[in-house]
Amino acid sequence: MTICLILGICFLLATPWVSLSLFMPMKVRIVDNLNGETESLNDSDADLVATLIKENTKAVNQGEYSEAQLEMLCAFATPETIQQKVAKGFLVLLFSDEGNLIGCALVMKKWTRLFIRTIQVSRKFGRKGYGALIYQHCEERFRTAGLQEIEVQVTKFPSSEAFYRKHGFVKTGNPTQKDLYFAMYKFL
Repeated sequence: MTICLILGICFLLATPWVSLSLFMPMKVRIVDNLNGETESLNDSDADLVATLIKENTKAVNQGEYSEAQLEMLCAFATPETIQQKVAKGFLVLLFSDEGNLIGCALVMKKWTRLFIRTIQVSRKFGRKGYGALIYQHCEERFRTAGLQEIEVQVTKFPSSEAFYRKHGFVKTGNPTQKDLYFAMYKFL
């Protein structure tokens, strides 16, 4: 299912790709396997997602993580693992009309709960509202599932915490030096 936002109005379309004109010409692709569907993610897109996660994670680090911790943070960011997680999860991909990956979000299941594993926006497209647009797709999926809260795994990067606070999330404790992530929650 693809969602097209035009002037803040939401339209559901049956086509897998739709151009958006909200910020610049772009395409949103949603892979939603949370209800047991089995739409796969192609190798090329899985590689783009894995590369974006690794590059962003390493570029944003300002000493919050050691090299070994960065490797652990990025361990799931392989094309194969991304494909496995998407097979049971929900993925939002945002592309420019030229086919460049602007950003993505991965929602996964943990037992019977859903959580946002990551939201990533390419650094060259950063601070232009694309992360908020991607997040809106995630929140809508949580609402559609009838959930009352959203959990997100947040890295210790100040910009990550600030992004989620801006969207109404609250922190539920302070991470220790050994923690890779901490949880933030938002009630819908």
